[in-house]
Amino acid sequence: MGDQYRILIATGGTGGHIYPAIALAHHYENDGHQVIIVGTGNETEKKIFASEDLTVKYFPSKLKDYPTYKKFLYSFWVGKEVKNFVKEIKPDMILGMGGYASSEICRAGGRNVCVIIQEQNSIAGRVNRFLIFFRKASAAIQGLPGAFGKLDRLMMRFSDDMRFLGNPIRKEILDIKRDSLKADQSKDLKVFIMGGSQGARSINMSAPNALAALNRTMNIKVVHDTGDHDYDEVNDAYKRLGIDAKVSKFNPNVESAYGWADLFIGRAGAMTVSELSAIGLPSILIPFPYAMDNHQFYNARFLEEKGGAVIIDDKNLTSEHLADVIKDLSEDREILKKMSESAFDDRFVHATKNIVDFTYQVIKKFKLMGDHYPM
Repeated sequence: MGDQYRILIATGGTGGHIYPAIALAHHYENDGHQVIIVGTGNETEKKIFASEDLTVKYFPSKLKDYPTYKKFLYSFWVGKEVKNFVKEIKPDMILGMGGYASSEICRAGGRNVCVIIQEQNSIAGRVNRFLIFFRKASAAIQGLPGAFGKLDRLMMRFSDDMRFLGNPIRKEILDIKRDSLKADQSKDLKVFIMGGSQGARSINMSAPNALAALNRTMNIKVVHDTGDHDYDEVNDAYKRLGIDAKVSKFNPNVESAYGWADLFIGRAGAMTVSELSAIGLPSILIPFPYAMDNHQFYNARFLEEKGGAVIIDDKNLTSEHLADVIKDLSEDREILKKMSESAFDDRFVHATKNIVDFTYQVIKKFKLMGDHYPM
């Protein structure tokens, strides 16, 4: 291949930022580039990166548990250790995966480094909007459409430097062959429920009784990831109600549950919505009501508007309502098949390659334009 680049990928915080970084890092390395992932070293990161053959550098976040206004004020400051690290590496590109954990590394690049940001959600986070507004980013990638507004586009100057390319999906998920809706003629309804690593209490408390009501007229099988806090209560509920359920706190092989399920029920994080799109899995989405700028609702609406998902507001979530929605979707197998077709979006299958190719174009343009690049 041609040029070989030194690439820093700034990530951290949650799996929603980390897993896309991993997918991109492996692709860059396969193309022959030197990649260093920079994170904060929290427990989630260390656990995830421990199973990956990648170079990772940790800078503990000074912003952890700070209120939003303090995080914003510190967004203008770059620590000496971080600044010296970036200066020593001399990266050709810094790719920021969003969140305060990535902000300092992006800002440490200065005018001589090509900085590209990747926004996972349908509503851009404050950090990524900050980097665009102060001309710290050469380009921006939207994981879901509509993340950035007209003002953000104006600040980019070049409209082709802000594109919707999807969110990178892990190979293990892309390898799923979801043919159950086409081949499985059994009367079993297989439901995968996931609240995320922290759990989702409203979902955890509503699901067992909802599925028990349906189990009187159809065979229900369940895989339910509860998170840490509600595991015992949910597990006991399924046993008491006589539901065939496999309950776990956290499923490290989520791809197996995706491939098995006829229907997904859970929150609407950006990566969840992207993964459902990549494999065409019908869903009932209950957006987290306290997400910043209500971004989970807009994430979910991306699938709902195509006919691939049904949204239930968390405030309206009851066992009875959830049971009614599941019944409406599952009474006719053709409904789930059509939802699967509507949910599938080829852009997410190819998102990793398309993002990587786009970043190469931006790096070359940045090097060609030098000091004239509008930042």
